[in-house]
Amino acid sequence: MKNIQARIEESVEELIGNLNAVVAEIAIETIARRTRKRSVRNDRRSSKGHPHRKPEEIAALAEELHAQICLTPGETMRTLAERVKQPATLLAVPTGKLLDAGRVKKTGQRQFTRYFPVGRVVKKRVRRTKTR
Repeated sequence: MKNIQARIEESVEELIGNLNAVVAEIAIETIARRTRKRSVRNDRRSSKGHPHRKPEEIAALAEELHAQICLTPGETMRTLAERVKQPATLLAVPTGKLLDAGRVKKTGQRQFTRYFPVGRVVKKRVRRTKTR
């Protein structure tokens, strides 16, 4: 009887050891899979669904937006977005950078907000020829 009891305890201990090893292996695989998914997801899109942009891209877009504001002061973001050929939602960050830098000022609220350049504005002059 003692021999059977000892074999049962030995088998149970072996089973528990195997079960612990399987659970640990599954846990490691699950953690690795989750971190892999999370890192891939973070590379693709931000939380709002827009692609992540590099600071150089944002700076170039801010310069292009500033040039359009200088050419046509007092325009709405909708008009400026059409001229820059970008959705207005993607111009929020470059616009904020221009406002923070003091290169642009705004008047109005919401969809009626108008943007104006600050400081000296250099506009391209259009030469008109006289017609007879």
